[in-house]
Amino acid sequence: MTPASLGRAWRNPFTRYLLLFSLLLSLAMGAFATLAYRDAHRALLNEFRTALRDEISLLEAIYREEGLTGLQQSIQRRAQLEDGQSVYLLMSPLGTSLAGNLPAWPAGVPVRDEASVTFTDPVRGDHVVAEVFLLYGDYRLLVGRHAIYEEVGRQLLTHYLWLSALLFVTAILCSLLFTRLIRRRLNVIVLTTRRIRAGKLQARIPQDRASDELTALTAEINAMLDQQEKLLQYARHTSMAIAHDLRHPLGELRNQLQEFSTQASVSAEDWLALLGKTDQLLGIFAALLRLGRLESGSQPLQLETLDLLELADDAVSLYQPLADDRGGSLVLRGTPSRLSGDRELLFVAISNLLGNALNYGASPIAVEVGDGHLTVRDAGAGVPEALLARLGEPFFRVDSSRSAAGNGLGLALVRAIAEAHRGELQFANAEDGFTATLVLPLQQN
Repeated sequence: MTPASLGRAWRNPFTRYLLLFSLLLSLAMGAFATLAYRDAHRALLNEFRTALRDEISLLEAIYREEGLTGLQQSIQRRAQLEDGQSVYLLMSPLGTSLAGNLPAWPAGVPVRDEASVTFTDPVRGDHVVAEVFLLYGDYRLLVGRHAIYEEVGRQLLTHYLWLSALLFVTAILCSLLFTRLIRRRLNVIVLTTRRIRAGKLQARIPQDRASDELTALTAEINAMLDQQEKLLQYARHTSMAIAHDLRHPLGELRNQLQEFSTQASVSAEDWLALLGKTDQLLGIFAALLRLGRLESGSQPLQLETLDLLELADDAVSLYQPLADDRGGSLVLRGTPSRLSGDRELLFVAISNLLGNALNYGASPIAVEVGDGHLTVRDAGAGVPEALLARLGEPFFRVDSSRSAAGNGLGLALVRAIAEAHRGELQFANAEDGFTATLVLPLQQN
């Protein structure tokens, strides 16, 4: 690998994670091996010394019962019969060797009763663990064993080191496999986002069968992309609708202003008509502003406990005179339905549904309330089935020529109010007309 590729690999967080994880695993295994070696060394050494003290006690008993000769014979037998791991030395008060397999008293070993010592065997060169005992008459007895536990400890440590190396290599391989799988899935996300940035807005990240965080992330990204595409289409449609709906009244307003500028005097009726068109434009912008605040969540709801039936009764009372003037009928029926909501916004939603039914439907118009829903039913011709799904889009109007009155924001505002209350707005064609249903969550007791 070149220095540049090594530098890129080191800057990659997956590489650093891989090395760090493997290093920490090796350090943990090394610490465990060290502790295990120390505990095993201590346990074996204590076991050695316990066995040596027991043997010295036995030899002392032989000395008391059989005397010096019996002790010498016993030590000689033991030195000859053992497997070469035991060390014996019996010396006279004058320092003469009487029995055993050591030629002389080891250098550095104190002549002190019940002393636990460790020295180097002058012949074999390995360590010997020994116990010193002073017998009656100033005879010195040394009993020891070659420290074979050190070899056991070295083998144990070697095995642990090999195990640590094996774990390190295994961790490297497993981490490489894991990071390769993760990077492969992340590369799919990167390639998809590049395609989207290049203009292929319909591209989506392929979903896999795994149920993990990356799958959840992929699902959220796809949902976000669907929403962004929907918002982009909505923005395009809205901008075209705004341009279409505002061009005509703005053109008329400009023409009338230009006409007024050439007239010596302008009648009050002309000024009132001009003000009406201005109010119409201001109403469109006010509705757009309110709709934008609701959809963005920047307008907080003033929640209170209310009865949907009472609120509908207030709205019906407001629109009843208009229905009477048009020779129609407006009927309210239902049961009380208590819920938590913004009274002002819900009143606007119900009023817009009633106004839509009066403007585009036919009498009789029935309002039904119950169990968290409010349905406005008219006896009109309904809406083509292909257009039902688009009702509630800003500036969408069934009249494609846009010759009828209205700006296509009423139902969009109702839908935004419903969604702000965690509800929904539903449309359907019935045998006797068209229905719009506002569904809201009931108050939890």
